[in-house]
Amino acid sequence: MRINPEKFNHNLETRNIKNASFIGLDAFINNLEKHFFSEISIREDASDSEKLNLVIELSCDLTLWELIHQYNLENWGTFNTSKFSLSNEISALERINDIRIDVDEFSIVLKDTTLIIDKIYNQSIGEQLEHILHELGIHYVHYTKNYSEVPYEIFVAVFVENLMQAELTSNNSKKNHGYSSFWAIYFESEIDAVIYDVQNSTFLNENLYMKINK
Repeated sequence: MRINPEKFNHNLETRNIKNASFIGLDAFINNLEKHFFSEISIREDASDSEKLNLVIELSCDLTLWELIHQYNLENWGTFNTSKFSLSNEISALERINDIRIDVDEFSIVLKDTTLIIDKIYNQSIGEQLEHILHELGIHYVHYTKNYSEVPYEIFVAVFVENLMQAELTSNNSKKNHGYSSFWAIYFESEIDAVIYDVQNSTFLNENLYMKINK
């Protein structure tokens, strides 16, 4: 299924984004650099005075395949060997800052692609980051069209219900949807984004889209 790219553009320009400033920021950045071997940029959405909504960007000098390989070797991310947890890091920041903190967007800029993860419920990115990276490896052969083309952008996750003009207003419904349902994939060979069905390891075709909309 092909979708106009405007439906998946970042909405950072509609938010009050500024450079992050909070207690423990430097230590937090150092921990991310240590576990992800990346340059780290952290901004925050200043539109909510009662909560810090972070926008985290990792710039990593690896290709997507190299990242997956190093992750499987536990050389990148190192969740299992070091007990690193983004959720635990965020919880520690909440304690010392006495304010609710969440990750609104987490992106990984690689040599050949960019992975963009949007929050789908409270603390969703911290809770599911390891699972998302695991899924990237499992599905690599499928979303690269049998290794023939690496997408230049991957959006995780996409709600197909939203594309069909049905609003998802329940936090629980989004949580049940999860990050393992649909991704928006951008290829140089395609004008628009295509939708990847994670559960069935395939791209949604236009015929299915037409049937759903009847």
